[in-house]
Amino acid sequence: MKLARIGMLVGTIVLGILLLVVIFISPITKYLVERYSVEYIGRQIKMERLSINIFTGSITAKGLTIQEAKSKSLFFHCKQLKLNIAVYKLWAGKYDITDFSVQQPTVQIIQKGNHFNYDDLVKRFLLEDVKESQHKKAAPVQYWLRNITVQQAKLVYTNLRPFNKIEINQANIALPLVAWNDSVYRIKANFGLVTGGKCSANLVLNAQSMKYQLQATMNGLNIGFLYPYLKDYLRVQSLKGMADAKIWLNGNFSKPTEIALSGDISTHDFSIVDHTHELFTAVDAMDIKIDTINTVQNKYHLSSIQIDHPFLRVSMYDKGFNYERMITSPLASSGDTSARVYANLFLMVSDYLHEIVRMYDVSNYKVNKLGITRGQCIFTDFTHGDKFRYVLDSIQLSSDRLSSVNSFLLFAVNARLNTSGKLNGLLKVNPKNYKDIDIDAAVKELLVTDFNPYSTYYTATPFINGTISYTNKTVVADGQLESKNVLDVQQIRAGKKVKNSTAMNLPVRLAVSLLKDVKGNIHLDIPVKGTLSDPSFKWGRVVWQVIKNLIVKAATAPFRLMANLFGGKEEEFKEIQFDYIQSTIGANQQIVLDRLANIVLQKPDLKLELIQVANITDEAEVLAVYEMKKKYLGMGSTLNTMLAKQRTDSVVNNDSLFVQYLVKQLGGSNGLQSTEEKCVQLMGRDRLIPVVQSLMQQRNTTVLEYLSKQKNIPAENLVISNAGTSSQLQKSEPPKYLVNMGVKE
Repeated sequence: MKLARIGMLVGTIVLGILLLVVIFISPITKYLVERYSVEYIGRQIKMERLSINIFTGSITAKGLTIQEAKSKSLFFHCKQLKLNIAVYKLWAGKYDITDFSVQQPTVQIIQKGNHFNYDDLVKRFLLEDVKESQHKKAAPVQYWLRNITVQQAKLVYTNLRPFNKIEINQANIALPLVAWNDSVYRIKANFGLVTGGKCSANLVLNAQSMKYQLQATMNGLNIGFLYPYLKDYLRVQSLKGMADAKIWLNGNFSKPTEIALSGDISTHDFSIVDHTHELFTAVDAMDIKIDTINTVQNKYHLSSIQIDHPFLRVSMYDKGFNYERMITSPLASSGDTSARVYANLFLMVSDYLHEIVRMYDVSNYKVNKLGITRGQCIFTDFTHGDKFRYVLDSIQLSSDRLSSVNSFLLFAVNARLNTSGKLNGLLKVNPKNYKDIDIDAAVKELLVTDFNPYSTYYTATPFINGTISYTNKTVVADGQLESKNVLDVQQIRAGKKVKNSTAMNLPVRLAVSLLKDVKGNIHLDIPVKGTLSDPSFKWGRVVWQVIKNLIVKAATAPFRLMANLFGGKEEEFKEIQFDYIQSTIGANQQIVLDRLANIVLQKPDLKLELIQVANITDEAEVLAVYEMKKKYLGMGSTLNTMLAKQRTDSVVNNDSLFVQYLVKQLGGSNGLQSTEEKCVQLMGRDRLIPVVQSLMQQRNTTVLEYLSKQKNIPAENLVISNAGTSSQLQKSEPPKYLVNMGVKE
């Protein structure tokens, strides 16, 4: 009986101890973890609640928080962390976690140069584990982690230099198994970016060999998060664009340059605005279809590259080009070069590609189809007095079956030149020697008047009329160039010389007249041969030297000039040219209007239609300069308009005192900003446009009253209007009236 009582007492005590363990193991463990976490991991751990079931092997931590080292800032937090352990296997020294889940975790990653806010954890655990494994050769620990899931995770990555913050949210990760005897991990993940875009990935990784297979999809990724990195290299106001991709990638993390890649990559609505708020470059859409990129096998095969509506703006100032004023460097931005590779994504990618090129022979390439559609380039030159702007648009480039094994690469190009000219060309390139080329190009319907800013600057002679046709056939082989150039200029007419201190004293009008045939055209054959290795040989210089020599020779025969002079040309009736901000009728306009009026009066069945076209933006710039010169000269608004124009014209745009006046009004100005831009900024473009539109209406009224009241043209024979917005001048040219003759209804 006594023995039974003792047994009962012992059982009761054991049961009580077990009960106490069950009841208090969770709060005791929670207390110990929070109490000694700093000592063991260097960071404070806190939990709202910890539940441990020693019978089922279930452990649940709610509101788990890990702080930064030596700081109360948040490093990691999750709503709930839960795992289940197969308890019965622990007795055999086997660790089998049957489920491991993390709900709504938030992780803060902070980078400063090549240091991260988790460096202390890597040093404390991973490096120590490596050292221990090198000294100990114990039997491997048998472990299994099954059904690993992370739900609705949030990752906040902050780069301190250059400063950038990227937030990934709604991330979900699934990993079926991590085991001691299975080195292959199969990971599925999907997430979104706060700035826009969704990504998903399937990764198969061999942790032993470090080989991996990745299938990734990206939809609607807003590339704006790359803007801080771009600012390290370019002074830009904004970077915009969306990206999509679907790729398959094989590689080895131990050998990062050994990759095999295929898939589709596309971007759309891409643009870069420079620091002066001007659009620098843009692409509506770009799509790249990759068949195979294999660095080890030296295969770079693309199915197609398609680029739609690329845009580039190039502006030339006295102190350089617009792209030069944008260029900066990571050193200029950060002042620290020690960690640039780790801080800037563009530099990392650049170094990675450089390493691939250094290690492998990038010579086996193929592109089945290359296409550029609706390309546009705007070139503006502010260095020659009057602004010169030239627009290349409707640019098309195409090529099929580009390959390193071909005997030549063929490119077809066509474009529209400044709204009137047409360019068509073929370019052949030897893929084994890119210096061997074959060009066959033709330019048609190019207006001579488009180049008046240059002809006025260099020869003081503007052109009134003329169209250019030019063909070029050039072959370069083994450093030897042979080029055939044919220049045809139809119906060219040079205007009277203007005052210009920069111009050379060339008899342009005389030469043009002499070179013209009886039909008023010029035809020149200009063959060129030379050796490219000769530093004194410049193909373009040779062509223009030939033209210059022809002009000089023509000027030595004045009697031929007199023989070719005639008047009353058809082109004199095609348009009526006005000066910028001119609202009255001058002598030149009156001559043309009188001739047109005589035609209508003699043929009453005809209807005269005058359509006013103007470049509103250019005229607004001229108006802004005019108004600022009036202020600069202290002229009142009551001064006669013609007299005011004469006085303002006496001040050239680049007059140093006038420029200083503008700079003072602006409170300081960029040297790469033209006088016109300064004036527009001071006057306000929104205020100028309505004034220009009113000025256009004044011109219409003046011309209408002259023809109807002074020349007695009946109303039914006369139509005066402005061209629609889309039909207004798209190039730099003063306002004018286009003349149409029709039959009166």
